Amino acid sequence: MSVRRPTLVSRKVLIDSLVRLNPLRLVANPVMLIVEITFFIVTALAIYPEGFPRVASPSLRLFYVEVALILLVTVWFSTLSDALAESQAKNTANSLRRLEMEVSSKKILIEEGSRRIVPTPSRELRKGDLILLEKNDTIPIDAQVLEGIAMVDESLLTGESTAVRKAPGDDVIGGSQVLSDTLTAKVTVNPDETFINQMIRMVESSKRPKTPNEQAVTIVLIGLTAIFTILIGALLGISLVLSLAADLSVLIALYVCLLPTTIGALLPSIGLSGISRLYKEKIVAKSGRAVETAGDTDVILLDKTGTITVGNRQAVEFLPFPGFTERDVGEAAFLASWHDDTPEGRSLIRLAYEDGFVPKEMNSLDASEVYEFSASTRTSGVKLSGGTGFMLPKSGGTGRERGRLRRKFEPHVEGGVPIGSDEIEIIKGAPDAIKKIVKSVPADYDEIVQKISAAGDTAMALSRNREAIGIVRLRDVLKPDIKEKIMAVKVMGIRPVMITGDQPLTAKSIAAEVGIDEFQPEAKPEDKYDIVKREQAETRIVAMIGDGTNDAPALAMADVGLAMNSGTQAAKEAANMVDLESNPAKIIEVVMLGKQLLMTRGAVTTFSIANDVAKYFAIMPVLFASTVPELKALNVLGLGLNTAVLSALIFNAIIIPLLIPLAMRGVTFKPSGTMTLFLKNTIIYGIGGVIVPFVGIKLIDAAISLL
Repeated sequence: MSVRRPTLVSRKVLIDSLVRLNPLRLVANPVMLIVEITFFIVTALAIYPEGFPRVASPSLRLFYVEVALILLVTVWFSTLSDALAESQAKNTANSLRRLEMEVSSKKILIEEGSRRIVPTPSRELRKGDLILLEKNDTIPIDAQVLEGIAMVDESLLTGESTAVRKAPGDDVIGGSQVLSDTLTAKVTVNPDETFINQMIRMVESSKRPKTPNEQAVTIVLIGLTAIFTILIGALLGISLVLSLAADLSVLIALYVCLLPTTIGALLPSIGLSGISRLYKEKIVAKSGRAVETAGDTDVILLDKTGTITVGNRQAVEFLPFPGFTERDVGEAAFLASWHDDTPEGRSLIRLAYEDGFVPKEMNSLDASEVYEFSASTRTSGVKLSGGTGFMLPKSGGTGRERGRLRRKFEPHVEGGVPIGSDEIEIIKGAPDAIKKIVKSVPADYDEIVQKISAAGDTAMALSRNREAIGIVRLRDVLKPDIKEKIMAVKVMGIRPVMITGDQPLTAKSIAAEVGIDEFQPEAKPEDKYDIVKREQAETRIVAMIGDGTNDAPALAMADVGLAMNSGTQAAKEAANMVDLESNPAKIIEVVMLGKQLLMTRGAVTTFSIANDVAKYFAIMPVLFASTVPELKALNVLGLGLNTAVLSALIFNAIIIPLLIPLAMRGVTFKPSGTMTLFLKNTIIYGIGGVIVPFVGIKLIDAAISLL
C-alpha cells in the first residue's frame, strides 16, 4: 500500500484561501480589503478606460490587466497565509482523532467463579470493565493496571520515545501500545471521557480573538492606511489640477506599495502559529491572548518540586555513628528498603548496591515481617528471622512482587514489638522519630542532622535492634538543564521566584544552586494567590503553574496560568493554558514561546515598514519624471515607468509567501536583554528591509525587460 506524502499546501487549503477572497471575509483585515478594492478599480480601468478620462489610457489596457492580476495575487497570498496557519492548528485536532480509532478489546467476564475473554469493540467498553492487554495490543481505552508488569509505548500521545514501565496502580492511556508481557486492567473512563477526547475538546475550544498587541498593531496599520489614502488622493488632485498626466493605475500601485501589506497579510498567521507551536509542546492555550501575555511576563512563580527538582529525593551518602561503619549503614538501608517501592526507597537500594553493600541477610527477606510506613510514626522497616534457606526471586521484581512473599503485613508500633534473640529489626525514618525508639542517642546525632539540614538536604536515621547506627543523606535532584533555563529567564529581565513547602535552609540551598534570588519557604497553597496579587499591584505581569483546587484562585488571578492536565478540574478551568504532559517546568517554555511570538511580530512589522520606504523611492521618481525632469536624479535604479510599477508590485506580492515560513516558524530566538533584541531587529529586519527591496525590484525589472 502506497503512502501519500502530505503537502504543505493541500487542495483544502487552496480552496479555503480562495473562499477567503470574499470581501465580507476580508473585513477583519482592513489593509488587504483595501488592496482588493484597488483590484476592482484597476480591473474597471482595464475593461472601460474611457470611463476614467485624464487618468487612464486605452493604449495601456494590457498594463492595467497586469497590475490588476498582481493586486489580486497579493490579496490571495494573504488569504493563503491565513489558511495555512489555521490548517496547522486544525491538524492538531485531526491527528488526535486518528489516535481515537476503534479497536477490538479483550473484555474479561467473571461468571460463577470462571473467567472468560470476550472480544469487544472499544466503543462498547464502560467504566469498571476488566480488560486483558497482551504484547503488541493497542490499548483500547484509558485504564488502570491491576495485575502484571509490562513496557508500554506512549510516544504517539506524549511525544516521549522511551517506553514506559507499567505496574499495578499505574494508568495506561488509550491509543498507546503494549510492547511486552501481559496486563490486566480496569477501565477508568467511558468512551467519550478519554484522555484523547479531553485533548480534542481543549484544542477545538481554543479561541483566537485578536490580542491587545494585535489590536494595537491593527490600529497603527489603519492609521498608516488613512495617511497614505489622503496622500494618494492629494497627488491625484494635484495631477488633475496641474495636468501632470499621472495615471490612476500607477497612483494605485504606489498606494498599494506604501500600504503595510506585508504585516497586514501575515499578522493573523503569526498569532495562530504561536498557538500551534504550543500544541507541539503538548500545551493547549485557551486564547491567543495568553500566549502573547506570556511574552510580556515580568515574574515567574516556580514550584520547587516537579519544576526545579525532579520531585523525588535520592540517597547520596551513608553517614555512620561511632562504633559502626558505612557498610553497616548501607546494608541496613538495603534491608529496610527492600519492600519500599517508593522512589526514595529505590534510591537507598541503588546506592547500597553501587557501593557494594549487599547484606548476607538477603536470603531471609522472603520471610520477613514488614513495617509499612505510617504517617503517625514517620517510620518504616523490616524484622528478619534466622535464615530460611529460601532464595529471592531471580527476577528482582518490584516491591509489589516481593510483597507476596511477606510472612506478615502490619504497621509498626513504636517500641511495642518485642525482638527475639535470633531476630534483626531495622527501622528507618525521620531523625526525631528514630530518637524516640532507640535505647540511647549518639552524642553527635543532632549535630549531623543539623549539618545535613543546613546544606539543604534531608536526613533519614537508621536503627538496628533499637540502636542508632547512622544517617542517610537524601538530596533533591535538580531537573536537567534547569540552571540554564533559569539563567535564560533572568537574562530576559524576568524575575524567577521559587515557592516551596520546605524549611528555609533547604529552600535557600536549592535556590542558590539554581541561581534564584527570591524564594518563599514553608509556603501554603494560598500564599501563591497573595504573591500574585502583590506582584500585580506593582504593575507586573505574572506567570505561574498549578495543579490543585487550592491553586485555582491564583491561576485565575495570574496573567499566565498553566495548569497540569493531571490536576483537578478546578485548576484546569481557572488557568488559561493546560499542559497535557503535566510537566511543571514547561512554564519556562511558555514564556520563551511568548517572547518568540512578540519578536516575530516585531521583526515582520519592522521589515514591512522598511520595505515601504524602499518601494516609495523606487516608484515616486518615475511617476512624474516626464513632467518634472528634476525627479530623474532620484531614479537610482534606472527604472522605466511601467517596469518600475510592475517590479514594485510583483516584489510587494512575492515577499508575502517568502515570509510565510518565518511567520509560521517564528524568528530564531536566543534569550537576551530587551535592548539587544531591539538592536538585532533593527539591524537585520530594518536595514535589511530597505536593502532587499532595492535588490529585488532591480532583479525583477531586469527580468521583465528581457521578456
